[in-house]
Amino acid sequence: MFDIVRFNRMWKGETVMEIRELHSFDGTELLKMMKENKISRKEIIDHFKTVIDRKNPFLNAVVHKTYKEEAIEGEFQGLPFLIKDLNAMKGYPLSFGSKIMEGFEASADDEIVRRFKRAGLTILGKSNTPEFGFTPATESVHLGFTKNPWNPDYSPGGSSGGAATAVAAGMVPFAHASDGGGSIRIPASNCGLFGLKPTRGRTPFSLRLNSLAVSHALTRSVRDSAALLDELEGPQVGDLFATPQREGSYAERINEMLPPLKIAYLADFKDLMDIDKDVVEAVEQTARLCESLGHHVEIDYPDFDLHRFMEAFVTVWVVGGALAVKEAARINGREASAHNLEKMLYTLIKKGSGYSAMEYERARVYLADESAKVYRFFEKYDVLLTPVTSKSALPLGCYNGEQKTIDEILSVSAQYAHLSPVANVTGQPAMSVPLYWNDVNVPIGSHFMGRFGDEATLFKLAAQLEEAQPWWNRYEELV
Repeated sequence: MFDIVRFNRMWKGETVMEIRELHSFDGTELLKMMKENKISRKEIIDHFKTVIDRKNPFLNAVVHKTYKEEAIEGEFQGLPFLIKDLNAMKGYPLSFGSKIMEGFEASADDEIVRRFKRAGLTILGKSNTPEFGFTPATESVHLGFTKNPWNPDYSPGGSSGGAATAVAAGMVPFAHASDGGGSIRIPASNCGLFGLKPTRGRTPFSLRLNSLAVSHALTRSVRDSAALLDELEGPQVGDLFATPQREGSYAERINEMLPPLKIAYLADFKDLMDIDKDVVEAVEQTARLCESLGHHVEIDYPDFDLHRFMEAFVTVWVVGGALAVKEAARINGREASAHNLEKMLYTLIKKGSGYSAMEYERARVYLADESAKVYRFFEKYDVLLTPVTSKSALPLGCYNGEQKTIDEILSVSAQYAHLSPVANVTGQPAMSVPLYWNDVNVPIGSHFMGRFGDEATLFKLAAQLEEAQPWWNRYEELV
């Protein structure tokens, strides 16, 4: 039935095979093929293990293999998956990309891992992340840099860069990702994937970082993302926010007719921020595509001080980050020092410890006040379209935390990742859709932000764009 390509690799005494056709299918199609007995779970899992073993030594997307794991019964019937190495998985390292966590093994699954296991996913490994997930590039000195599969001279983004590289390169059909300032959407943009950050409260979240971070996944197809969110949705005990209401399954609703939307967009921020020409062109092309699909598109942007907003965000992010690193070190019986942390993280702790409670609270209240201005903007519009980042994927090494202090890292970010954190602060759903590749063959996503609790509209718009301008044929380049 399939064109079998054999590689010289043994797994438990057997020669395993890579099935070239499987590179052309998303998770939803693989699930359908299993249900129709066209292929077995074992053949699928062996295929993806073989791809990991073939590609990972160069790309460094998977940092801990978990091949002995077996799926329980669930919706996805054993399809392969990865967990980001910021989440605890029982019996395996939880390294946070950091030397300070060396030797630490999780004693239990966290809630995100439990839900993905309950969904019937076979977890084949843990994906690479920058140290404690604090940069939009996956450049852990401890576990190594992750390369962009489209062009290895460039970064896949972060902090879910290992997950993004693995999915784009065909190591797994989809993978867990999380987003506290763009960490789903930036890697999705850099690696030509679909990445949706859910509404705050839609999925279980960490109490760290002022509840800015949420979990979901990186996928090649829109429908895979919708199906995974159906399984992940809902609060955990102790969550501070209620799960927003929704009507019906996302996987079913993406096929509903989408009425014409009122879409605001801004591609060129002029004096406010330098946006590279290829990024501007990517967003302009997407705006024209939306208009051709019958949507009303006009130039507009929320009226708030983006730079002051980001200054306040950095205050909350740095203080929360410093606490998170110190707490993780404590559970591993370590003291944070310049010897077991990258320069970036060690100086982050010093910077975070220097803020007063009054400064932190002033920043938090300011973000809440400014968020209200963004909410009012969405009384006029259904969706806001902007760049994901101000530049396309950065050259590998720009975020090397061993060489840069936190202030130097923040200076790089100010020229690169100032836009994506807005949705984390307001809690609104946002997505990156892969509709453009630049001259060095690096993808550039288009960023869409929706109303609070309205993932359904974003999914339906993304599915419409996917049908109008399919990106699936691009993955053939990466086989």
